[in-house]
Order: sequence, then C-alpha cells, then structure tokens
Amino acid sequence: MSDANPYFAEIQAVNAEVQAWYNGTAPAGALDHLMAHFAAQFSMILPDGGTLDWPMLREIFSQYGGARPDFKIQITDSTILTQYPGGAVVTYIERQSDGEHNRNVRRSTAVLELDAHGTVRWRHLQETFCSDPK
Repeated sequence: MSDANPYFAEIQAVNAEVQAWYNGTAPAGALDHLMAHFAAQFSMILPDGGTLDWPMLREIFSQYGGARPDFKIQITDSTILTQYPGGAVVTYIERQSDGEHNRNVRRSTAVLELDAHGTVRWRHLQETFCSDPK
C-alpha cells in the first residue's frame, strides 16, 4: 500500500499525537484533539489482557500527559488485513521507548472506521507484547 493510504496515515498520526502527549510536547487542547480520533464506542484489549473503553482511555491519557519526557513511538510493518467500504482492519508493529532504557514491542491490530467525509476513527485496538521481529 502507498503512504497515502488513509488508514496508515491515521495510525502514524495518532501515534505521533500519543507520543507528544506522553512526552509533554503536545500543544494546549491536544487531549481533545487526540480523543477525537477514537469512536465513542471504542474498545481496547491491552497487552496484559485487560480491557478499556473510550472514557477509560481518556482517563489514562489525562493522568499521564507529560509524564514520560523522552517517550518515543515507532510504527512499522503496517498491513491491511481487510478493507471494506466503511473501514479496514490493519496490523502494525509498535516500538515504544523512553530515556530510562524501557523498551517494548507490540503487535497491534486496529479496526478503523471510515465515514462518508473520509474521516478515519478507531473502533477497536488489540495490542500484544512480543519480541522485536527485526
């Protein structure tokens, strides 16, 4: 797929906003902008098997904004599993790191919705810790 793919662009954009939010470089009003990427019915399965919804995600972001000054996210290996008129299911690798030598790698699967105006919203996300596939 090309870099112009709206689903791949959305994954990169959201993770750039999450990175800025956690490392404290996000501008004022960034939390509302970040949360607008997620559908009201958003659900997530965390790497440890726990679950959360939109309000819980907002609460986590609220608590930890700026808490990880050297936090970085790298997204690679984005792949469309299936695409249909109202969205797509996409997998990708997410590498997280911070200035304290904490690193983790996740295989992620996202269900993304596409509305009539071309806006992509996150409907569901599952993340699983894994070893680095490199």
